[in-house]
Amino acid sequence: MKKPKAYIHGECIITQVKSIPTDAKQEKVDGNYCIIAPSEVTGNHHVIDCQEGVEFFLTGDNRRFIQNSVEASVRCLIADRHTTVNLPPGTYEIGRQNEYDYITQALQKVRD
Repeated sequence: MKKPKAYIHGECIITQVKSIPTDAKQEKVDGNYCIIAPSEVTGNHHVIDCQEGVEFFLTGDNRRFIQNSVEASVRCLIADRHTTVNLPPGTYEIGRQNEYDYITQALQKVRD
Protein backbone atom coordinates (compact mmCIF):
# COMPACT_ATOMS: atom_id res chain seq x y z
CA MET A 1 0.00 0.00 0.00
CA LYS A 2 1.33 3.43 -0.96
CA LYS A 3 1.76 5.89 1.94
CA PRO A 4 -0.11 9.20 1.61
CA LYS A 5 1.98 12.28 0.87
CA ALA A 6 2.28 14.76 3.75
CA TYR A 7 3.46 18.37 3.76
CA ILE A 8 4.65 20.28 6.83
CA HIS A 9 4.28 24.04 7.13
CA GLY A 10 5.14 25.27 10.63
CA GLU A 11 2.63 23.60 12.94
CA CYS A 12 0.40 22.57 10.00
CA ILE A 13 0.45 19.08 8.63
CA ILE A 14 -1.32 18.61 5.32
CA THR A 15 -1.95 15.00 4.36
CA GLN A 16 -3.12 13.72 1.01
CA VAL A 17 -6.38 11.75 1.32
CA LYS A 18 -8.46 9.76 -1.15
CA SER A 19 -11.70 11.66 -0.57
CA ILE A 20 -13.50 14.23 1.52
CA PRO A 21 -15.90 12.83 4.16
CA THR A 22 -19.53 12.83 3.05
CA ASP A 23 -20.59 14.99 6.01
CA ALA A 24 -18.20 17.83 5.01
CA LYS A 25 -19.75 21.07 3.86
CA GLN A 26 -18.07 23.44 1.43
CA GLU A 27 -16.65 26.46 3.25
CA LYS A 28 -17.29 29.95 1.94
CA VAL A 29 -14.09 31.94 2.42
CA ASP A 30 -14.23 35.72 2.37
CA GLY A 31 -11.03 37.42 1.33
CA ASN A 32 -7.88 36.45 -0.51
CA TYR A 33 -6.85 33.55 1.73
CA CYS A 34 -8.14 30.94 4.18
CA ILE A 35 -6.47 30.77 7.60
CA ILE A 36 -5.60 27.11 8.18
CA ALA A 37 -3.69 27.66 11.44
CA PRO A 38 -4.23 30.89 13.36
CA SER A 39 -1.30 32.44 15.19
CA GLU A 40 -2.05 32.71 18.88
CA VAL A 41 0.80 35.16 19.57
CA THR A 42 2.51 36.82 16.60
CA GLY A 43 -0.24 37.28 13.99
CA ASN A 44 1.73 35.07 11.63
CA HIS A 45 -1.22 32.98 10.43
CA HIS A 46 -0.67 30.01 8.12
CA VAL A 47 -2.88 30.50 5.07
CA ILE A 48 -3.79 29.03 1.71
CA ASP A 49 -4.47 31.55 -1.03
CA CYS A 50 -7.99 31.52 -2.48
CA GLN A 51 -8.20 31.12 -6.22
CA GLU A 52 -10.28 29.45 -8.88
CA GLY A 53 -9.86 25.67 -8.54
CA VAL A 54 -9.23 25.65 -4.76
CA GLU A 55 -12.13 24.63 -2.49
CA PHE A 56 -12.25 24.25 1.29
CA PHE A 57 -14.49 21.88 3.25
CA LEU A 58 -15.30 21.57 6.96
CA THR A 59 -16.80 18.60 8.81
CA GLY A 60 -19.11 18.76 11.82
CA ASP A 61 -16.16 17.99 14.11
CA ASN A 62 -14.13 20.87 12.56
CA ARG A 63 -11.79 18.82 10.38
CA ARG A 64 -10.73 20.91 7.39
CA PHE A 65 -10.10 19.62 3.88
CA ILE A 66 -8.93 21.21 0.65
CA GLN A 67 -9.60 19.98 -2.85
CA ASN A 68 -7.58 21.73 -5.53
CA SER A 69 -7.49 21.23 -9.27
CA VAL A 70 -4.63 23.75 -9.54
CA GLU A 71 -1.45 24.19 -7.51
CA ALA A 72 -2.30 25.79 -4.13
CA SER A 73 0.12 27.94 -2.11
CA VAL A 74 0.49 27.42 1.64
CA ARG A 75 2.28 30.39 3.20
CA CYS A 76 2.60 32.63 6.24
CA LEU A 77 1.36 36.19 6.43
CA ILE A 78 4.85 37.15 7.61
CA ALA A 79 6.69 35.94 4.52
CA ASP A 80 10.12 35.28 6.02
CA ARG A 81 8.88 32.91 8.75
CA HIS A 82 8.37 29.76 6.65
CA THR A 83 9.03 28.85 3.05
CA THR A 84 5.91 28.68 0.88
CA VAL A 85 4.77 25.12 0.16
CA ASN A 86 3.00 24.40 -3.11
CA LEU A 87 0.39 21.63 -3.03
CA PRO A 88 -0.04 19.81 -6.32
CA PRO A 89 -3.62 19.22 -7.43
CA GLY A 90 -5.34 16.73 -5.15
CA THR A 91 -7.40 16.25 -2.00
CA TYR A 92 -5.90 16.94 1.44
CA GLU A 93 -6.77 17.04 5.12
CA ILE A 94 -5.34 19.98 7.04
CA GLY A 95 -4.32 19.30 10.63
CA ARG A 96 -2.11 20.62 13.40
CA GLN A 97 1.00 18.95 14.75
CA ASN A 98 1.14 17.98 18.41
CA GLU A 99 3.97 18.28 20.91
CA TYR A 100 4.52 16.75 24.31
CA ASP A 101 4.88 19.14 27.27
CA TYR A 102 7.13 17.42 29.79
CA ILE A 103 6.19 19.85 32.58
CA THR A 104 2.45 19.20 32.38
CA GLN A 105 3.00 15.70 30.97
CA ALA A 106 0.38 16.31 28.33
CA LEU A 107 0.08 16.28 24.58
CA GLN A 108 -0.85 19.69 23.15
CA LYS A 109 -1.18 21.40 19.78
CA VAL A 110 1.92 23.24 18.57
CA ARG A 111 1.40 27.00 18.96
CA ASP A 112 2.87 29.88 17.03
